[in-house]
Amino acid sequence: MTFRRAFNLICAFAFAAASLATSSAMASTVVQVTITNQSPTGGVYITPLWAGFHDGSFDSYNGGLSSQPGVERVAEDGDVSQISSDFLGGYTYIDNSGASPVSATILSSQSGADRVDGAIANGAPIAPGEVASSTFNVDVSGANRYFSYASMILPSSDYWIGNGSPTAHDLSSLAGAAAGTTISFDIGLPGQVNDAGTEVNDFATSPGNPLFGIPAGQSAPNQGMDENGVNANVLTPYSDFLNTPGNFLSDLSELKFNNSALYPNGIANVTITVVPEPASASLLAFALPLLGLLRRRR
Repeated sequence: MTFRRAFNLICAFAFAAASLATSSAMASTVVQVTITNQSPTGGVYITPLWAGFHDGSFDSYNGGLSSQPGVERVAEDGDVSQISSDFLGGYTYIDNSGASPVSATILSSQSGADRVDGAIANGAPIAPGEVASSTFNVDVSGANRYFSYASMILPSSDYWIGNGSPTAHDLSSLAGAAAGTTISFDIGLPGQVNDAGTEVNDFATSPGNPLFGIPAGQSAPNQGMDENGVNANVLTPYSDFLNTPGNFLSDLSELKFNNSALYPNGIANVTITVVPEPASASLLAFALPLLGLLRRRR
């Protein structure tokens, strides 16, 4: 085979790869979701972040409505399996179709097959200063335009962070965007952490205690006493906890996540970044070395 013919074939191959990337990008975008724990040294940990991509039809909570089972499992145990199952089953937790919102597990207007979700963590839990990320292939201009998240705060009985508005984080600006384009926002800002109201606040049954040098609490999921309350913003962190060890709060003041001096940018940051399509990137990576080899042999 002549150099020119081989060169033309490889160029055509590379062009096909680029065309594949362009046509694929029209339907989907590969994004990397990165979660960074911004707590100060000695501050709170977060459990693996549940991330869900949908068309605006999944509403995890509204204000003071009672928490649903999926939210309860996240808030009490850091367990995302229930919320993921409901999400991919095509359900939502809040019914806004009536005169006032109703907390319920009901079918949404979107099929679960059109949703994408996953848990983000390098290991559980995510310590202050640690970073975790995962990659997703999503339709940011349609079926997966909106981003939802949920994560438990440690230590606690049922403190958690999540977005109450299903359309709070719109990813449509990433459609067709160049690799490296980002959307970034802080979560768990002072005054925005929730108490799910599903479990009595008690360090005797609180998970994550050993991370902070206090006696072990929960040893298995859902060990705390049911509270049967409603979701509410945490006003004074840990002030109403039972069995608070000794000088725990004075010794570990870094846990007071409503202190804007310690947590000026909230508990964590979420950054969603466009990355190259894996298929087109691998095709180009294969073609370019061949082109170089042919040039050397000419």
